[in-house]
Amino acid sequence: MKSGESLLIFMAVSAIAVVPTDILYTSRFVPRFKDIEKQRIVISNQLATAKIVSENLNHVRDLVYRNMEFADQKDSVSQEFLLFDFLTSCVNDLKMRLVSVRPSQPATIGRVTTYGYEISLEGDFFSFGELCSKFENSRKVMSLISFEVSQVSRETAAEIPAKGGKSPVAIPQNRRGISIRLHIDTYRVRKG
Repeated sequence: MKSGESLLIFMAVSAIAVVPTDILYTSRFVPRFKDIEKQRIVISNQLATAKIVSENLNHVRDLVYRNMEFADQKDSVSQEFLLFDFLTSCVNDLKMRLVSVRPSQPATIGRVTTYGYEISLEGDFFSFGELCSKFENSRKVMSLISFEVSQVSRETAAEIPAKGGKSPVAIPQNRRGISIRLHIDTYRVRKG
């Protein structure tokens, strides 16, 4: 037998012997690997929870800062402008129609000043639900004190383009929506 063949046979026998030895040797590490994997999952969940808590605390800090009057704080933009900007952007995003906004006289009780607003909108039920959700998640503390919803039916005309340069044809359609009147209060707390 040649030395190359004997070396090849020796390597094959060694490989066959090494595989069971390796399995026996590493099998005692399997429980430790499972424990490490469990710890990794727990730590990943704790990190995700910590991130959520951190985001919520930052939101609370922003709420306090935006809704509290500090003695040396000079607002570059009025609170009414911030509310109106927030309201118009929400209404535009939700494809609603802002009919009117009427501010009430501010009322101060102790350190809290309450600013009330009567708002009239037009849209649909889903948009109104989304608007209430946006109120809840805004950086301004808002309370939806009351609302009144009534159904509105309006005749609209859908224009169908005509061929050959003729004027478009208007086809009347019935579109149902809702009219919403709501009262919201915003608050400003004086640091004392």
